[in-house]
Amino acid sequence: MTQRWRPLLAAVLCCLVSGAAAAQTRSGFEIGPEIYYYAYREPNFISQIGAFAGVDAQYTVKSDSWFLTLNGNGDLGYLDYKSSTSGRLDGIWNYKAELRALAGRDLLLPGAGEVYVSPYTGFGYRLLYEPQSGRTTTLGFSAYDRLSQYFYLPFGVRLGIPAGGWLLRPSVEYDLFLYGLQKSYVSGLAAAPGVVAEGDATNRQRSGYGLRGEFLVEAPRMPGIAFGPFVRWWHVGTSRPTTLAATGGAVIIATEPNNNTLELGATLHWRF
Repeated sequence: MTQRWRPLLAAVLCCLVSGAAAAQTRSGFEIGPEIYYYAYREPNFISQIGAFAGVDAQYTVKSDSWFLTLNGNGDLGYLDYKSSTSGRLDGIWNYKAELRALAGRDLLLPGAGEVYVSPYTGFGYRLLYEPQSGRTTTLGFSAYDRLSQYFYLPFGVRLGIPAGGWLLRPSVEYDLFLYGLQKSYVSGLAAAPGVVAEGDATNRQRSGYGLRGEFLVEAPRMPGIAFGPFVRWWHVGTSRPTTLAATGGAVIIATEPNNNTLELGATLHWRF
C-alpha cells in the first residue's frame, strides 16, 4: 500500500509547490494589448469620451521574496469633445503613456494555504497629449493642443491565489498625487474679441488622487497567459491660476478646473 501511494503523494506535493511558486511574483517579461473606455469630465462644463487601445508591458527581477518591476504602457485614443459653453468637436486623437517603477515583497498569507500577498510602492509618471490645433468646435471656438503630466506615488497590494489549477491575481492600488502640469498651447488664439493670447498657459496642480484595480486570471491549460478586467480612476483638484499677456496690454487669467478621469477595460498578458 505504501508503494502505491508514493506516486500520488509526489504528484500532490509537486502541485502544491508549483502552485505556491506561481502565486508569488515571478521574474521575467510580460507584454500584451489593452483596450478601455475612457471618460474625462470637468463637472458641469466639459466631457471627452471615447475608446483607447494600446500595449502594456513590464519586466520584473527578484531577489528571494523581494521584487522590482518596471512597468509601462502606450495607448492611442479617439475621443469626442462636448462642452456646455463651447460646443462639440468629434474625432480627437489622444496619445497616452505611463511609466512606473515598483518595488515590493511576496508574503505568505497566514492561515490561507498557499495564498501570497504582495504589497508594493514606487513612483509613477503619466503623460497625455491631445492635438486639436487648427480645428473649430460647432459653436466656432478654436481648439488647441494640450499636454497633461501627472507625477505620483503608487501604494498597492496584489494577491496570488491558486484555485484548482487556476491562478487568480487581483490587485488594488491608491495613487498619491504629487504634482500635475497642464500646458495649453493657446498662443495666438483669441480669448475675447480683440484679446489674443501672446503665450501658452502652464497650470500647476497640487491636489488629487488615483485609484486602480485589476483582476487577472491564468487558466491551467494556458501557462504564461493572463487576462482580465481593470479600472483606473483619477480625481484632480482645481489648479493654481496662471497669468498670460495678451494684445493691447490685456491680461488673461487661466485656471485648470477640477476634473475626473475614468478608464475601464481589459488586458491580456504573455509572460516570457
